Amino acid sequence: MSECKSTSRNSQQIPLTNIADSQTQDNIPQPIEGIGEIVLVASGKGGVGKSTVTVNLAVSLRNQGLRVGVLDADLYGPSIARMFGASEGLKTDDRGIAQPTECHGVFVLSVASVMPPEAALVWKGPLVTQTLTQMFREVQWPEVDVLLVDLPPGTGDIQLTILEQFPICGALVVTTPQRLAVTDARRAVSMFHELDIPVFGLIENMDGYLCPCCGEHQQLFPSGAAKQLASDRSVAYLGGIAIDPDAQALADSGQPMVTAQAGGVTASRFNELADQLTSAVLKEQKYRAFQARESDHSNDTSHTDFWEPLLDE
Repeated sequence: MSECKSTSRNSQQIPLTNIADSQTQDNIPQPIEGIGEIVLVASGKGGVGKSTVTVNLAVSLRNQGLRVGVLDADLYGPSIARMFGASEGLKTDDRGIAQPTECHGVFVLSVASVMPPEAALVWKGPLVTQTLTQMFREVQWPEVDVLLVDLPPGTGDIQLTILEQFPICGALVVTTPQRLAVTDARRAVSMFHELDIPVFGLIENMDGYLCPCCGEHQQLFPSGAAKQLASDRSVAYLGGIAIDPDAQALADSGQPMVTAQAGGVTASRFNELADQLTSAVLKEQKYRAFQARESDHSNDTSHTDFWEPLLDE
């Protein structure tokens, strides 16, 4: 039986709710029907495994009991559909509105589902902006607690469009141990901080190699640069993920590692990351609720009183 199927909207109660995004001021992005929290998965540099992290993190969150969606915003190099095994097109309802495909319990939307594999997306900025808006707001999303958005590498038009037009809960930044990748990750962190978007943490992918014979974690690259970046920018270091020999074959076959090797070391790491992300989202919700209650946002003592117990957890 196929792991993928189309879906229709449901009305179940969601455990994670958008507390403050219902505000209607003109300068505040409006919430998206059916979507609770939007979390961006970003990288400064391509090839660091950002999409692999997105896919497996989504399945781990689903295994926690959350309703999860994934939007592939990497329009020029979409890979999410293939990694989920969701590259068979998009179904529409009787009004012609597209529906995300459900794969491994996650609702997936990618332009790769409606494009030939060899097709190149040769679009200028306005068309990209229009497409992103349609993917967020003109699709029949089911009710999801968390929507993970797989961003393209860098800090370009797609990132700015999403940050300006949609209510973002926070972001994760993925890097590898090499200093060049960490330098680019630093730029990604700076972009989010400049636009007042919380960075929930830094994930160091490919921080070592899991020996297929003995399971020993072997270091491949000099370490420490990612932890230093996290310390310099006051961002949580969420830990590393080792290179797994089976990762490529599973990704090509549309099987997330969290599903295919549920009891493995890598799956356990993604489950830990999912726990950390859920905790960060809940803390951000508490902070938004606090802001909504406070009439004087310049009261530094109140902000200190709010954050100190959370940071001590």
